[in-house]
Amino acid sequence: MTISRARFLRGAACLALAGVAAPLAVRAARASDRDVVDLLSARGGFDRFLTLCQRANVTDELKAAGPFTVFAPDDAAFGRIPESLIADLAGAGGERVPDMVRLRAWVLFHVVQGRHGSASWTNTQELQTLNGGRLRVDVPQGEPMRVLNATNPTLYTGGFGAGGLATNRIAAIRTPDLVASNGMVHAIDNVLLP
Repeated sequence: MTISRARFLRGAACLALAGVAAPLAVRAARASDRDVVDLLSARGGFDRFLTLCQRANVTDELKAAGPFTVFAPDDAAFGRIPESLIADLAGAGGERVPDMVRLRAWVLFHVVQGRHGSASWTNTQELQTLNGGRLRVDVPQGEPMRVLNATNPTLYTGGFGAGGLATNRIAAIRTPDLVASNGMVHAIDNVLLP
C-alpha cells in the first residue's frame, strides 16, 4: 500500500499537534487546580513577592475563592527598587517590626478583584485594586502590555521611607494570563507603588 506524500505530511502534522497539545492541556489543567499563591510558588521566581504577602498576612486571603487578578512582580523586579524600601515596609533585620498598614496596602495594590485576562483589554483601562488604589493597563501598539499607577503614571517621589523615593512606576507585563483556580496572574517586571 502506497501513501501519498501529502497524506503522509497531513498525518505527521496531526500526530505532532496531538503530541504538543496533550502536554499543554495537562499543564493548563494543573495550573487551574492551583490558587494564585500556589501557582506563583510552583512557577518559581516570585519568592520575594510571596514572602511579602506572607509578612502582610494576605496569603490566606489570596488562597480564598476570589476571583483575583494578581500583577505579580518577579524576583528581578525587586532589584530595581532600593532594598531599604522593602526593609522599611517588611521590618527585615534586627528589632524592626513590619509596618503592617503600609505593607498590606502595598501588597494589595498588586491585586484586583475579578478575573481580568489580557484578551479583554483594549487600549487603556483602569482597574480598582484591593487597597482602594487604581491601576491603569495600557496596550500600546507594537509594544509590550504594561501596568502602572493610574494616579501618578510616571514618577513617584514621596511616601515610603525617609526622604521619599523616586522610581519608575511602569511595569511591563512579561507573562500574561497565568490561569489559577481562583483567578489570574500576570507576571510583571517592576514593583508597583501605591
